[in-house]
Amino acid sequence: MLKNRGITFKLIFLLLTGSTLILALIFKYNYELTKKIILRTAEDNAKHIATIAVNKIEGVLNIVERVNKNTVSYMESIDETKDDVKARLRHVLQNNHEIYGATVAYEPYTLDKNLKYFGSYYFRRDGALKFINFGSEKDNYFNQDWYQIPIELGKPVWSEPYFDPDAEIIESTYSVPFRDNATGENYIGIMATDVDLNWLHETVASVKMFKTGYAFLISKNGTIVTHPNKELIMNESIFSIAETRADKKLREIGKAMIRGETGFKQIDSFGPVNKSKKSQKAWLFYMPLKSEGWALGLVVPDEELLADIVTLHEKDSLIALLGVLILTIFIASISASITRPLRRLASATKDMANGNLDDCKLPHAETKDEIGALTNSFIYMKSALKEYIRELTEATRAKEQIVSELKIAHDIQMSFLIKLFPPFPDRADLDLFATIMPAKEVGGDFYDFFFIDDTHLCFLIADVSGKGVPASLFMAMTKTLLKAQTSVGLSPNKILSDVNGKLAKDNNVNMFVTIFFGILDTESGVVEFANGGHNPPLLYKKDTAELIPLECAGVVVGIMEEDIMFDKGTITMQSGDFILMYTDGVTEGINEKDEEFGEERLNRLIVENHDKPIKEFITLINEAVKQFSNGQPQFDDITLMILKYEGVDNATHKEKP
Repeated sequence: MLKNRGITFKLIFLLLTGSTLILALIFKYNYELTKKIILRTAEDNAKHIATIAVNKIEGVLNIVERVNKNTVSYMESIDETKDDVKARLRHVLQNNHEIYGATVAYEPYTLDKNLKYFGSYYFRRDGALKFINFGSEKDNYFNQDWYQIPIELGKPVWSEPYFDPDAEIIESTYSVPFRDNATGENYIGIMATDVDLNWLHETVASVKMFKTGYAFLISKNGTIVTHPNKELIMNESIFSIAETRADKKLREIGKAMIRGETGFKQIDSFGPVNKSKKSQKAWLFYMPLKSEGWALGLVVPDEELLADIVTLHEKDSLIALLGVLILTIFIASISASITRPLRRLASATKDMANGNLDDCKLPHAETKDEIGALTNSFIYMKSALKEYIRELTEATRAKEQIVSELKIAHDIQMSFLIKLFPPFPDRADLDLFATIMPAKEVGGDFYDFFFIDDTHLCFLIADVSGKGVPASLFMAMTKTLLKAQTSVGLSPNKILSDVNGKLAKDNNVNMFVTIFFGILDTESGVVEFANGGHNPPLLYKKDTAELIPLECAGVVVGIMEEDIMFDKGTITMQSGDFILMYTDGVTEGINEKDEEFGEERLNRLIVENHDKPIKEFITLINEAVKQFSNGQPQFDDITLMILKYEGVDNATHKEKP
């Protein structure tokens, strides 16, 4: 199209096309930058507004919690009679108008040796305080959630909001277990308070941002507690709405809200409240009510939030069109005076394009106008290109050196680990096999096993926080300390405690390591073990075909300098039993659907393939994880180790001739 056109047309067409593209990029950048600033400001404002509302709500609910806990503390310090309980409940309601009802219920035969059931309940009704006793074979409160869950968990619990048909209000119950004041050990009952949540509607409804922004509240299970659209209250959850709309993003936001996270995300509006309008894009700021596990959401319509930037963008577009028109006139008027120097520059740029920077001869800038500036720009570009090529060559050389050093670091790290299997070919009483697949050139997983005497085998598997070189250095230090601290007579939990103290000292980078550490007595089959925050290994019992997690309480190693104590576990292995140890890279491997491999798949593999040789068994697990991931990147190190115990008697039969 331009081949037979004059230079003026070509200049106008090309320069305007280039200018329009540049302006479009500038507008796009300016729009995105301004949008980020507006969204950041809106997020700060929403956070401030939501914080005020959350503090107001939690202030009321905290009063209820404090009254409950103070009352329970007092009840645990004295002996109560039935009349005392009744008087105390009445006193609680008289002095705390936030509470709709309060109850105390006891375990069988604790308050009165002749009473299996005893429950007292004071509540508000028609402006007065009402009282009832409850508890019978028909009205068995022991199996009800408000009573059973706090007893089982041994801690206070907020219930999910529910509708009370008798009072015709939405309530939530706060239950606190209390102990026997004589022994202070066993839980003997529950004190529970009911809170009328109708006041929440007014509190949350007062939270607004812009003209039509609104707030809503969900429970710890995602149920909508308050919302401008009353049809949603207690009838829908954030997950049911997401399911109806097939909105995966809303489902993920719901998960984040019930996990107690804070965020600012774009969504399709919950509403709209006015059904005559279509659902539209909006921004959602969410914040948790930490003590109750609920979450507050603040919704701001997208069109209101970005109204100013749209107006600004329209004005900028008009200015740009005017500028293009002026530029067209200007280019046409000077086109004749720029063709000659442009031809010279065109000739020079051919040499530059061919890489002949040294032989390229650029004309001198004879004027100080745009052509002169353009000529000077080409001169500068030539110099800059030469410098850039030099720097790129040096950077490439440096990168190759780093890659080489990482390869050496990988080889050094792998040399720390035992790779010759079977490791004890002269012993028939046990068998060991292990593999490791780092996610990067170097990683933080490791395993080790060694005899501290003729009959005691130490074995361990560990996972350092983070990846790369820092994790590998922390791994080397941890592995060295573990081996150095291990000696005859020391239990695994004592060894972990000593290693924790040494690692935590001067640990300014706050790295940590999870460790499972065990000691096998090869004569008796007894295994003593301790766990520093690691995945519980799995013990397969050959005789019963059971799969038992080796669970043992313990925190991660290397963070806290205090004298951290670790629990010790003990099991006895019989001939044919084996222990499978692994790091979370196995169970947390994900596929293209963001599904995790999970413990259930691993357990099924163990049960179905327990009779295979352990090397083949571990290879099978690694292949299963790889096939499940289906080409997804490996984000974490994958380490597996199996210790199989054959027993002393079996070992005698397998001795070499």
